[in-house]
Amino acid sequence: MAVKKSKKKEQRRTEQEESQAPVVAFLSFPAFLTLVSSSVEVFKKETIGYLVGFKGANKYIVEYAIPYQTAEHGFVHATVDMERVGRINEILGKVSQGLEYVGDFHSHTVFGDSPATVVPSNEDLKSTIPGEVNLICAVNMKKRAVRWYQNGRGILAGTIGDYRIEIGGYYVEAIAIGRKYQRVIVKCPAVTGIAQIKD
Repeated sequence: MAVKKSKKKEQRRTEQEESQAPVVAFLSFPAFLTLVSSSVEVFKKETIGYLVGFKGANKYIVEYAIPYQTAEHGFVHATVDMERVGRINEILGKVSQGLEYVGDFHSHTVFGDSPATVVPSNEDLKSTIPGEVNLICAVNMKKRAVRWYQNGRGILAGTIGDYRIEIGGYYVEAIAIGRKYQRVIVKCPAVTGIAQIKD
């Protein structure tokens, strides 16, 4: 009896540790390129798309970021028809060869005097599906050129052309009042490992 209790206690502790462990999203170079280029393309409007890859315990491998072609773009929003999301999920289920829908991405852009940030808005949190990774690409005008790096808060940042880009993420474990979220650490070794990016 004591052995059973001990095993249950150990299992609970492991589950608790996993739920408290940071969520990490690893971006492939193609996913990074698509995320950044689709966000810059519609600057000063927002873009939206979906992420395809693999899910693990507190870990997401994002192989592809695919922008929705029919999204409605605005200065502070980007929306997509949910029927089209259903079509995409159906296609992925048939041809993805192990890849799966793991979440979505959208951009935030400068609005008046307010700079873009990777902090999810209340509207973002309302539409978040628990258990999926959510990435935000914040696009602002560049003040000075910097190499790509990951900062202490797990945000990927750097400059390309005239723009300063930050890619951050968030994760919602369960539906709750106020939709509390956990920050996602974003990594892209293919980019942070590059010695120099030409502007």
